Amino acid sequence: MDPDYEALLWEESGDIAQLIDEIDDPDFDVASLCEGWRVRDVVSHMIVGHTTPMPSMLMSIAKYGFNVPKGSKEMSHEYGSAHTPDQIRTAWSGVADDHTMKGISQVIPKKEGFTDHLIHNQDMRRPLGRPREIAPERLSAALDALPTIGGFLKSKQRMKGLRWVATDIGWDSGQGPEVHGAAEALILAAAGRPVVLDELSGDGVDTLTTRMPGG
Repeated sequence: MDPDYEALLWEESGDIAQLIDEIDDPDFDVASLCEGWRVRDVVSHMIVGHTTPMPSMLMSIAKYGFNVPKGSKEMSHEYGSAHTPDQIRTAWSGVADDHTMKGISQVIPKKEGFTDHLIHNQDMRRPLGRPREIAPERLSAALDALPTIGGFLKSKQRMKGLRWVATDIGWDSGQGPEVHGAAEALILAAAGRPVVLDELSGDGVDTLTTRMPGG
């Protein structure tokens, strides 16, 4: 049976709310694993995606020539800079508690939304030195989803032609040169986070390295 990705999405959203409630205000300005994005920008990116009605989103993206990645980055940075840490905490807690889904969040498949949020949670946690123990079923659900996700994440393209083996939860997928590592590291690698490359092993790592942003 397929995982309940909607339930997992809200569980992950709750974990993010707990994280940003625990960190200090200066931590919101720490650089995340997303190049050029502060912690406040990462949370703001999710807030904007969950709370902006589609007509408003389309009007905003139009200002950037319908360049969605550029528009998303600018809108996330604008929101992050315009709101205090407490305002960001309150906004995200509202999303997580009320299961708010407006605009683009309504049309993104739940498996992509969950996987996106899990990745962004780690994007913030790693630079802040706040590791967590992620439930194996949540890790395997993300790993099952990643080979099917193209779009802006590009994990489908990054994982193609390689065999991925999670050494801690007994999960594997794909055929070809092997990439071994803990499930969290595999997830972040598939998402294009080169910081985890030295946590991986196998004869597929060289190919994976060339598929990283800038590779």
